[in-house]
Amino acid sequence: MVSEGIRIEEVLSQPRGVWRQRVRLAPDGVGPGWSHPLALPAFRRCLYFAPFQRHAINPDLDLWPEAYNQCHPLPIAPVAIGAAKRGGIFALFELAEGGYLALLPLVSGTLMTWLHGAGDTLALGASHFGNEPLEDKLPLLAVAIDESPYRAIKAVWASAREACGTFRLRSEKALPEMFGYLGWCTWEQYRDEISEPVILEAITAIERSGLPIRWMLIDDGHLHTSGADTAIEAGADAEAPDDAQQRKLLGFEPERGKFPQGWERIRARLKQSDLLRWSGIWLNFNGYWGGIAHQNELGPLNDHLLAISSATKLPADTPEDAGAFYAAWIERQAAGGFDFVKVDNMGQNIPLYRDHCANAVRATHLNHQALETAVDEQLDGMVNCMAHNNLCVFNARHSPLLRCSEDYAKENLWRAKHHLHNSFSNMLWMGQVFWGDHDMFHSSDTVAAPLMARSKAVSGGPIYLSDDPAHFNAALVKPLCLESGKLLMPLAPAVPVPDSLFTDPYEDDEAFAVVAPLAGRCAAWVAYNLTSPEKPVRARLTAQDYAAAGEQLGECWQTPPEGLLVWDPDARTATVLGAEGDDAQDGELVLPGFGDAFRLLVPVVDGWALIGAVDKVLSPQACTVIRRTPALLEFTVPEPLEMLVWTRAAQVIAENADIESVGANLWAVRPRPTPEGYQVRLLTGGRI
Repeated sequence: MVSEGIRIEEVLSQPRGVWRQRVRLAPDGVGPGWSHPLALPAFRRCLYFAPFQRHAINPDLDLWPEAYNQCHPLPIAPVAIGAAKRGGIFALFELAEGGYLALLPLVSGTLMTWLHGAGDTLALGASHFGNEPLEDKLPLLAVAIDESPYRAIKAVWASAREACGTFRLRSEKALPEMFGYLGWCTWEQYRDEISEPVILEAITAIERSGLPIRWMLIDDGHLHTSGADTAIEAGADAEAPDDAQQRKLLGFEPERGKFPQGWERIRARLKQSDLLRWSGIWLNFNGYWGGIAHQNELGPLNDHLLAISSATKLPADTPEDAGAFYAAWIERQAAGGFDFVKVDNMGQNIPLYRDHCANAVRATHLNHQALETAVDEQLDGMVNCMAHNNLCVFNARHSPLLRCSEDYAKENLWRAKHHLHNSFSNMLWMGQVFWGDHDMFHSSDTVAAPLMARSKAVSGGPIYLSDDPAHFNAALVKPLCLESGKLLMPLAPAVPVPDSLFTDPYEDDEAFAVVAPLAGRCAAWVAYNLTSPEKPVRARLTAQDYAAAGEQLGECWQTPPEGLLVWDPDARTATVLGAEGDDAQDGELVLPGFGDAFRLLVPVVDGWALIGAVDKVLSPQACTVIRRTPALLEFTVPEPLEMLVWTRAAQVIAENADIESVGANLWAVRPRPTPEGYQVRLLTGGRI
């Protein structure tokens, strides 16, 4: 039924801005369902997050509540809000009277809510997708308003965290150690054509490559599966092997024809490696794309499985049954020598259960909780994948990583554009709970490799290659990390700048720009031309963009009185913006076609701006300032990297380093080793 509208003002008056309501639901599929229209305040623009919207791979698909990795942020004008696609998982509004409104549909252990267009507004829908009635008072919607869009987003997720209690925020979780180092994955190069010889040869090739790759992920293609008599219905364009929807899990051991010794030889080989310290394995949340085979090799675990068809099983819908299945499966991965798992196809869990149990939301919730517990107890980490519905996000108690876009595809221009936009924009929605996994990439990609490398650098998530190791582009990869493979990572994930929040990057005349905070109150700013068909676009770097970087850390960053140094690493030029008495408050540029413009923003303090390791993408992350005065700059670096310093001083003397002038106000500094490591002191001979 449809009842009177939910007034946003009334929701805001509730504790923490959370609307709670007694819900009465018939079994899924019986009656018109549950929906409440929203009485929205006047707004100028909305950024609406839902699967398979305009510009998607297939915008005609309607796979809610599955969603895959297909959440597509779409700017919507007020006149079109009633046509918004169902399955909205988040919405951000720029209000007509100023400020920003964030709407977050909530998920409990028994009910899932979402947004959809209704008449001339949005409505909140809900279901448990099960075959038994439900009656309960539950939290359904969180709302927050703030002058800053980023603070509104942070506030609405904090409210959801308190109201639901089934997940933890990113600030409460640590990124596992291995994801702070360079990695490699089998999928994009080998797809599911992997085997013991292929993996062993790849290990050797990686060791010979000269790149400090410290972990590898064995992706799809190893599981012991079988064809099924009847395929589970699935959406077109699923990112899986061609026959995957008809294949089901038979057992936990790897496929014998490909891995006759199980994981023994690969585990032994990895233990011998002085380079590869960690390894991970790909799993499918549902067993395989078609579920778990009715006739399988799981033995007593079948007592914990529920038949959802004559050919397919899933974990039964009790905590004990879900716990038994995932504990056993994860234990097998730990015994195989793996340190972490990537778990795929999470979004399909609830439609598989739909109408086959009392409450499909509860069954899926129990699976997530069981998996999270098993991984936390037995492994070092997990990557969530194909998980773009809030049921997945609202169960992330321990896991800190989620794929934030559809798959990367080598030398595919259309996919590259959408991958970049969706990866960054989706962090507005999921970034309060996860670091974003921007997926693997080919460093040898002739279409998008440089853009992909820089985008991974500012992502805040893992960076991992997928090339044949013989084809690695070392010149592109080495600027991402130190000699140890340690990544130079931002302090928070990059997100769209204020002027790009409501940009349609494929059709508008403006660039799509993102920003990420770095050490020393520095920031990395990147503008993209993602238009299709391509046309020149304008980009403008502003003080508000710099402030947005600080907001990702909950800090107030203002342009310092001496200005911001804007470093262009491609042109190797430096410009000071925003200094007192300087009328130039922003920087403008034009991107003629597909490409990016990368800039570093470095505050000028006491006449100094430490740009950092000139050959690294995130150069400020490769140094630490110890002391700074108008006459002194002292800093450390982790290895003998050439550093770049800007100063207003006419002369600079270096201790423990060689130094030379390389341009107006720019000095190249080459540290020399000391017993304490690489510690440099720069002294001025006077100020201009």
